[in-house]
Amino acid sequence: MSRGKRGRLHLPAYFVLTFAWTWLMWGSAAAAGLSADEPPGALLYLSGVFGPLVGAAWVLRGGESTYRRAFLQRIWDPRRVPAMWWVALVAVAGGPAALGAIVAAMTGATPSLPDYGLGSIGAAIVVALIAGVAEEPGWRGAASDAWQARTRPVWAATGIGALWSLWHLPLHVLEGSWYHGMGIGSVRFWLVHLLLVMLGVLYTWLANGSGNSILIAILAHAGFNVAAGLVPSSTTRDVVAFITVTVATVFIIVATKGRLAFETPE
Repeated sequence: MSRGKRGRLHLPAYFVLTFAWTWLMWGSAAAAGLSADEPPGALLYLSGVFGPLVGAAWVLRGGESTYRRAFLQRIWDPRRVPAMWWVALVAVAGGPAALGAIVAAMTGATPSLPDYGLGSIGAAIVVALIAGVAEEPGWRGAASDAWQARTRPVWAATGIGALWSLWHLPLHVLEGSWYHGMGIGSVRFWLVHLLLVMLGVLYTWLANGSGNSILIAILAHAGFNVAAGLVPSSTTRDVVAFITVTVATVFIIVATKGRLAFETPE
């Protein structure tokens, strides 16, 4: 079965299953007035995070055995990633928050570094890795494989990024989530969701350029979340980080002429 045919067969199913699973879990928790940071709401919240993995499992189930084996190797094997792409990973994951914090410190707009204990740092890393593992095999793995086989990589990455952003919507009404209280339609709401679309493009570029590694997308996702959570927050930091991601996204699109380092499979 060709990559293009696999895309036509499984792309709609991936999105239907992913959204149905996640929105059922998160919607149920929100409707019941539960909190994402207290049981049983926390269990429903965590279960919902795995929606993209459920969708990816369905795509793998219908694919060829050679594709399944290669797909799983792309998740765990770091040997396939050239050294330069590890550098790019660090820049994408930690660069925006770090640069934002530096500018904020220079202008006196950032608070002092919180006194993080090893436990809180470890918990942040574990939570971020869970999110990366639960989401990226779907968005930058199964969905990206199928969509990039059908259209120009930049349009595929942007479309997936937009749907990834939309997928987060129930969290705005789920108490205890990071998105709760942001205000649907507020300036911050639009900035956060635009940021997700741009990060989707950058993660796709990383995955494509690193030999279709899903692992690098998982680590980029996790690293960005850790940096955003642990680097001292301020309005200045967030604005600089947003501008940095925007400039980087535009630069990558222009530099790669919209191909995002994608190589057509033989």
